[in-house]
Amino acid sequence: AQDQGEESLQRVRTALLELDGVGPKVADCVALFSLDRRSVIPVDTHVWQIACRDLDRSLIESRSLTPAVYERVGRLFRDRYGPFAGWAHSLLFAAELPLYKDLLPKSVIDEMEAFALEEKARKLALKTTKKKGTAAVSDAEKPKAR
Repeated sequence: AQDQGEESLQRVRTALLELDGVGPKVADCVALFSLDRRSVIPVDTHVWQIACRDLDRSLIESRSLTPAVYERVGRLFRDRYGPFAGWAHSLLFAAELPLYKDLLPKSVIDEMEAFALEEKARKLALKTTKKKGTAAVSDAEKPKAR
């Protein structure tokens, strides 16, 4: 079997999402791995990070994995990898696992580690900025000495 079009995929997703405990990622996992929907991309925070690193750095600006970001990540994978985007997703995801990471070329590992360090620094800067903003608000709320 193979992907049978966007309309068919939407029917599959809608049916799966009606089941208790099934969200978009689980529905897409079932569609990809059990229903042979090869262009479906199950998106979680790890896949989002892969998309940020490899497909579109501007995704970093998104603060959370909203439905719009989820769809955008899937679209980016499909634009890059075509009808087998779901399987490309799986290979990229697996490559991040410690068991397989050492099998990658050193240049790829270096790029992944550099991105991880950039992300860590960016998150620390955001956290520091947020704390400073909270401290400024707290200081403004303190009664003034007379």
